[in-house]
Amino acid sequence: MVVVGTVGAPFGVHGWVRVFSFTEPAERLVDYTPWHVATADAWRRVRAAVRPHGHGFVARIDGASDRDAAQALTGWRIGVAAEQLPPLADDEHYWRDLVGQQVVATASAGRPAQALGVVTSVFATGAHDVLVVADGDRERLIPFVRQFVRHVDERARRMVVDWDPAWA
Repeated sequence: MVVVGTVGAPFGVHGWVRVFSFTEPAERLVDYTPWHVATADAWRRVRAAVRPHGHGFVARIDGASDRDAAQALTGWRIGVAAEQLPPLADDEHYWRDLVGQQVVATASAGRPAQALGVVTSVFATGAHDVLVVADGDRERLIPFVRQFVRHVDERARRMVVDWDPAWA
């Protein structure tokens, strides 16, 4: 399963909930079916009616017919089978494929190549995505842009960056 969104607070009194999309563009969330929701211990397939509302979406998930039932869904993750995701261009990567990769800084200006840690998460800013790279107690935030990321090898689970290890 690939997490593509999350269930928010109830919307109204008839079992509808707010839904937050993690897809790009956000509207793609509506195209994925079937949805699965993650409870504390397992994924469960559900049917959902989804519609745009304001700058987001609302959904009615089967089994939730009133506000109390909708409240019980708050915080559940929405997932789809990985096979449903569209193929990417050679220079594009899904965040889920970046997490867990080893990050190595290139040798430059007399310093040797150096391991920086592992990608623990990725987040978006208004300008670009940012890699969170952790090595023990140290965390680095590295912009995921060509200027710094030189090579991503998904098979080897390794990324080469042009980043000075002394930088934060």
